[in-house]
Amino acid sequence: TASGSDALAQYAPPVARRFADLDTVPDEYLLWFHRLPWDHRLGSGSTLWEELVAHYDRGVAEVTAMRAAWATLEPNVDAERFAKTARLLEIQAREARWWRDACIAYFRSRSGLPLPSGVAEPEHALEHYMNLRFPYAPGR
Repeated sequence: TASGSDALAQYAPPVARRFADLDTVPDEYLLWFHRLPWDHRLGSGSTLWEELVAHYDRGVAEVTAMRAAWATLEPNVDAERFAKTARLLEIQAREARWWRDACIAYFRSRSGLPLPSGVAEPEHALEHYMNLRFPYAPGR
């Protein structure tokens, strides 16, 4: 907001007003424009913390669903294409999981809150994710 980074200044006035108001900013853009306590209730009824964790869990679930859907197509796709796409989806699933774990570990270190009930712990401690290096990643 204007009292923070004033990122809203780059938007047309009607859009800036919408995003500046907690009652009208869409939840998906909330943290781009507002600093809120972890226990802030969102439109879903969940707290900010609960929704943030659920967001990363949904990412893993979506890739799992994509892999399952792709598996059903095997009889209809040539073997080479099927195998290549299955391998890429496997990579995506692994990366979605470590991204979920790294983000949850980081935000938990900032919030000091326990994970919501039923949520799996990250596979590793935050330090593990902070020490990962990707020297061959694009843009490096």
